[in-house]
Amino acid sequence: MSEEKRIEISLLTGAKYNRKFYKASDKILILPSEVESLIKDGVIRREDVPEFDDDEDKQDVPLEEMKLPALKKYAKEHDIDLGEATKIKEVLAVILKAGEADAGGDGKVSGQAEGTATDPD
Repeated sequence: MSEEKRIEISLLTGAKYNRKFYKASDKILILPSEVESLIKDGVIRREDVPEFDDDEDKQDVPLEEMKLPALKKYAKEHDIDLGEATKIKEVLAVILKAGEADAGGDGKVSGQAEGTATDPD
């Protein structure tokens, strides 16, 4: 089992994290999977969360499992014009279509139906 890479973030309020107490403005390392919960609890702000980039531990994640920011980043890196697509299903459909047009495209493009993506909104 691989361990998730952590993100450094500054706290808005005092909080207990990993059995330790921290005060407001302390910087701590959190798991990307904990971001939404900490935002909901008012411990951190979404705009303070750096864009998570795990290039060092690059893992092949199927496009259908990527979240919207990752899909947009993927499209930008592969020069895919998203046009008016803004929602996860629309962006995924554009990327998958571009992958099909690219003679098989990237190994991450599995060709599954666009409805398999989970919209976080």
